[in-house]
Amino acid sequence: MEQQIERSKVVVRWIVAASLFAAVAYLKRQGQVPIPWGTIVALTAAVAALNLAYGRILRIAAPPWLKFVTTATDLILISALVLFTGGSGSVFYVAYFIVLVSNSIRYGMAMALYVATIYNLTYVGALLVAPPAGDLTVEAVKILAFWGVALYAGYLAMRFQRQVRILESYEETIAHLRAELTASRPSQ
Repeated sequence: MEQQIERSKVVVRWIVAASLFAAVAYLKRQGQVPIPWGTIVALTAAVAALNLAYGRILRIAAPPWLKFVTTATDLILISALVLFTGGSGSVFYVAYFIVLVSNSIRYGMAMALYVATIYNLTYVGALLVAPPAGDLTVEAVKILAFWGVALYAGYLAMRFQRQVRILESYEETIAHLRAELTASRPSQ
């Protein structure tokens, strides 16, 4: 199951990477982001190389550590993109939420907390390299809002997982009762 989840993340990563590349290239051509073409190509190449490596690993198995590595590298690359496209004012800040929501839905509360923690480290790192001008209140609100979304997404995932377990229990009970009913019927 985890292998299939990670394979689907590889496919989604290709789609998101292509979309982000197109968006960055468009904004660069419009003069709206100050990112050099070399950096655009380097970030895109990094995503492609990592995604190919993940795909290769997943042909064999899904090691338990892989989901943490893929998630952390996604957040690091998003932070680099944010850093190079305007820092705290980057239009690509919302890409963090793609990683948060998709991983929370797949893996639950523990992964939501992991994503929020790695986001904190990588986004604050980007802010240290390119500090925003003026008051940091807006940045604090963005970070707190991210944690709020992480906790809510994790909660929803936990609730969904609990409902799935209950449904599976009902299905097992129904199957058991059907088997008993079939066994107790007289042969004709």
